[in-house]
Parts: sequence; C-alpha cells; structure tokens
Amino acid sequence: MDQESTTEPPHVLAVTADPTIAQRLPDRLGQEFQVTVVRTANTALATIEETNDVQCVVSDHELPEVDGISLLKTVRVQHPDFPFIIFTSEGSEAVASRAIHARATDYLITDRLANQWDRFTELIEQAIEFHRAQSDLTDVEARLQDTLQALPDGVVVLQDHSVEYANQEARDILDVGGTDDLVGRPLNDVIPAGETFSEENLSAISRGDTYIDRVEVDSLRTSLSSAVELTTARISWEQARAVLLIIDDIGRRKTSERALARTNEQLRVLNRITRHDIRNDMNVIVGWSGELAPHVDDEGQALLDRIQKTGQHVIDLTETVRDFIEALGTDQSPDWEPTPACEVLNAEVAKRQSIYSDATFRVDDDFPDISARANDLLSSVFRNILNNAVQHNHRDDPIVEIGCRVSDGTVRISIADNGPGIPEDQKAAIFGRGQDGLDAPAAGLGLYLVDQIVDSYSGEIWVEDNEPAGSVFVVELNRVDDGQLK
Repeated sequence: MDQESTTEPPHVLAVTADPTIAQRLPDRLGQEFQVTVVRTANTALATIEETNDVQCVVSDHELPEVDGISLLKTVRVQHPDFPFIIFTSEGSEAVASRAIHARATDYLITDRLANQWDRFTELIEQAIEFHRAQSDLTDVEARLQDTLQALPDGVVVLQDHSVEYANQEARDILDVGGTDDLVGRPLNDVIPAGETFSEENLSAISRGDTYIDRVEVDSLRTSLSSAVELTTARISWEQARAVLLIIDDIGRRKTSERALARTNEQLRVLNRITRHDIRNDMNVIVGWSGELAPHVDDEGQALLDRIQKTGQHVIDLTETVRDFIEALGTDQSPDWEPTPACEVLNAEVAKRQSIYSDATFRVDDDFPDISARANDLLSSVFRNILNNAVQHNHRDDPIVEIGCRVSDGTVRISIADNGPGIPEDQKAAIFGRGQDGLDAPAAGLGLYLVDQIVDSYSGEIWVEDNEPAGSVFVVELNRVDDGQLK
C-alpha cells in the first residue's frame, strides 16, 4: 500500500455485499475520495495486493463467507497501523470487542447516526492523516515482529514450503510442545490434506496467495481436532520472501458465543421471575395487608404500615431489577429517541404520591414541554431517585421538591429532599463509581442503574447539598428539538 502523500484523492477500498450501501458509498464519498467497492474479503485482499495505492479500508462486518474482522486480521499482519474502519448497521458488544481486539482504527454503527455519511468522511480523513504522520516514524520489520508477538491468534511463518517460525498460540492449537516441534516441518505435515482440505489449498498457502478458508485441523499428538480459520499473506522474513499463515481457533470463539447465549437466556429467565412471580406475589401481599387495616388496633396498625412499606419497597426493587436486566442484559447499546423528559417526570411523581402518602411532593407549575435524548428507561431513572428521596428520609414529614429547566442544549431536572444528606466523600460512591463499584458500602443497585442509564444517554447526574438539609439529585440530558440534538 502506498504510504506517500499524493495530489490525487485518497484511494478508499469499500468492502460490502449490501447492494444499497455499495451504490451509496461512491456517491456519498466520491467528492472527497477515490472509492473502489468490492463484495468479499478475498477480493479485497487481491485488490490491496494488486493496486498498491489503497490508503484506507472501510468494511462492512457482514460479508459472504467470512466477516469484516477476519479481513481486518489479515490486513493487520503486513500493515499493523493501516487505516481500517469496520461499520455495521446492528452493533453488539461481541462484535465491538472483536473489532477492538483486532485493532480496528474505528468501529461505526451506521443506523444510529443521522449524519452517518459526514461521520464516515470525517473518520476516513482522520485515519489517513494520522497514518501518514506516523508512517515515517516506524520500521516495517520491527513492527511485524512486535505484531507477531502480540497477536492472539496462531501465527506460522513459512519459507520454502516449511515452517520457519510458530508462536505459542499456534503450538497450542496444533497441540505440540516447544518451537522445535514445528520448525522445519513441511506444511502438509502440519496441516495434512484430507476430505475438507485439498492439495490445491495447501499449494495456495505455500505460494502466499491471498486466501481465507475454514478447516478442521488435527492435533499433532492426539486424535483431537479443532475448527480453525486460515488466512495467508506474503511477508518479508529476515530479508527473504516468506508466507505468513494465521490460525484462528473459531471453535473457541463458538464456545464463547454459546456461553454468552446461555447467559442471556438466564437473564431472560431471571427477568421473568422478577417481573411476574415475585412482583405479583408482593402485590398480593400489599393488597391483602390493606384489607386488614380496619381489623387491627393502633399498635397493630404500626406493624401493618411497616409490612406495607416493606412490601412496596420489594415491588420497587423488582422494577429496578427488571430495568437493570433490560439495560445490561443485551449485547446492543440502548437506542435513544426524543423523549418528553418533564412529562415522564410528572407521571412518575404522580405514582410516587399515590404510594407514599406520608410524603409531600412539590412540583414546579411551569414544567416545559421539551424532549430529551433518552428512551423508555428514563422513567426508571426518575422512579429510583424519587424512591431514594423518600425511603432514605427518616423524618416524619418527608418533603421532595422537583424542578425542570431547559437551556439552549440541555434539559436539567432537580429532585431535592429534606433528608439527612450525603457526605461529600460518598457522593460518587452511591452511584457505584470508582474501583469498588457496587461493592462500595454506600452503593445501591437503584442509583447504579440510574447512573448507567443516564451515561448511555450521554447525559450527566450528580448530587448537591440542599439547604438547610438534605440532598439535590441533578439529572442533565441533551435537549432534542424536532428529532435533532441541539
């Protein structure tokens, strides 16, 4: 790939099998770049090898046969710092983690950006400019050596059809002992031809043809076999031509994916138990305890009040656990939409008033009709803060004052109480922030959830001192007008 700056528009190689995106990329990016579009990873590898002037690759994660991250790993072998941007319309933690692990320059979820083409252009320009600035400062062979040492996949270097080098991961996958157990062996001794892997495949690897394939390889010492993905590239090794063979243990990846699927299913079961079984039973307990009120004396009434408050607290807790699972039990980042923040707040205040009849809720009369960047979990944010303002207030007359104000770019909600207040050194810990997280003595699940949700909205939450006593929880969200962020 050409590292020299040029007066010609930078050459960007786009890899996607989506016909709509394939048509739009040249139209949208063509004013700034020379764009070549190909459908598969192998075609992309061949284009990079043949043209030698590609300055950035933008690849869809979903490709035929193998995905964009597999292509990225292959490019990274010879070009460890080359600009490579992964994009996808449906992002997930698993894909993002793999992209970061493979050292993608950037990872873009297209459907979540209203100005996605401007963002594409910006990312490509930044990546190319940074790469140009760094290219003269590094030595190619030194970078290659460092990369081979750091790669999490198996790496084998072939010269004259035999193994010249193998890293520890390759020896682990092939189940051999020390380095000498592989060095000097011919390739067909390490990966023998069979039903799923032909002599032609072996010849292609030995020649260093651009190549990606999946195959079962047998252990050299046992009868076990592993599902692996093989990728190749031509390299210079000790100033001589060589072939780099990367062995990715996809069987291990599939095991991790199955474990993640099991965890998600367990979260769904826990969510169902929390939402239906526990919550329904507690509603029955609270309801029937209310029927006992006319049949108890004053002393019994005090105990009955405690039962009802505790039952309501458990119901509130089940709602928090439900929201916690919905917020964290998915491998996708939460979507946001324009949400009437003050309207949602007003509705939650009305619910808390009906539950906590001993508390006084004072609400500003001039709540603005404005939308914020949020989603339906915003009600959980307000519910948990309002519950906290009453449940941790030991006064006989709990008072909660609620305000909602807007500025040019934000919506700011304040919820003040007349409780005991929060010490300065605990104002971050109550949200589970810091090294101890939820293990911190002051941390609570409800406020931890609040902090996580507000952060996912790119908002902020903090605690101030109230006067003359108590605390003020302040939630600041990004304002949205006509569906657009201010």
